[in-house]
Amino acid sequence: MSEKQKFTDYLLDKYAGDFKAATTHPFLQAAGEGTIASEPLREWLKQDYLYAYVGYIKFASALLSKIHLSPTSSSLSPSNVSRSVEVLAFSLANVKRETDFFLATASQYKLGVFDGYNARQDPLLGEYNEITRAYVDFLHAIGGLGSIEEGLTLLWGMEKAYYEAWSFAKSHTFPSENLTETQKALEQFIDNWTNSEFKQFVDGCAEILDGSNVQLGSDLAQRCEDVFKRTLWLEQRFWPSV
Repeated sequence: MSEKQKFTDYLLDKYAGDFKAATTHPFLQAAGEGTIASEPLREWLKQDYLYAYVGYIKFASALLSKIHLSPTSSSLSPSNVSRSVEVLAFSLANVKRETDFFLATASQYKLGVFDGYNARQDPLLGEYNEITRAYVDFLHAIGGLGSIEEGLTLLWGMEKAYYEAWSFAKSHTFPSENLTETQKALEQFIDNWTNSEFKQFVDGCAEILDGSNVQLGSDLAQRCEDVFKRTLWLEQRFWPSV
């Protein structure tokens, strides 16, 4: 990594192949083209809901609790502490909005994913698949036991991958006339993770990770790099087969 290269750029450069594999899955192309079958779409939506509801909320809450507001007790600079609180507070509000968005979109476009589902009575929505369980466990482990820098690496890695994945889907967007209910839902999903507000959030995640001044060659940098590699491994396998 050059003296001026950001840590996020270093990770993206070093793991460009893995990142591409995580963000150009055939599921995403089919979603963009509007040709995806209903079953893999329902499976993805169910598993993504579980990931967000059970994994992400607890992870983001734990990460926020790791930030020490006192300059003398924080590994982050005062300006990065303030920005980190801002970004993480948004992430928590946004993931709650997204879980509600999943339920509402599935209902509006009759996807049949959450029919008869009551979040208060059955928050787990049945069984996880193997990758979702691994992802949730990883979120809980890094949120509970990892450093703030490892947590910021995971946060940025997930959100950056999702933004680029759905941007890839958007590049294959189908004509917006005579759409099926499934295609209308896909339009909503694509817009949700490619709009300007989400991009600003992703950029904010990069900003606070780079602002943490992780030094390449340190034990901390290696741990953060390992977190990024694991994140990409999970992202590659999270998309259903089509």
